[in-house]
Amino acid sequence: MRLEKRIRALESKLTTAVVILHFADGSTQQLRGSSDFLLRLLLGVCGGADLGSGQAAQLDLIRRAVGAQEPGGGHLVEMMQALLNGPAEETADCPAM
Repeated sequence: MRLEKRIRALESKLTTAVVILHFADGSTQQLRGSSDFLLRLLLGVCGGADLGSGQAAQLDLIRRAVGAQEPGGGHLVEMMQALLNGPAEETADCPAM
């Protein structure tokens, strides 16, 4: 029984988060990553992390989406969209993309 509990605990740490993006043409796209991948993308938007090509592609999808369903009803995608699609001015806290 102990081994089963350990396996469940390990599986819960390794689960991936799925974000469903909705686009104006009615299509959807899924983004998958570790449970904190949206936070890492947000850091990239604000210039706090270097982004790879895969992450840049995910941000492009987020920029173009008109809606999103996030795990737990979160709103990180909306926050990133506001930063990505907002005014082109640069602020001290978060540079414009």
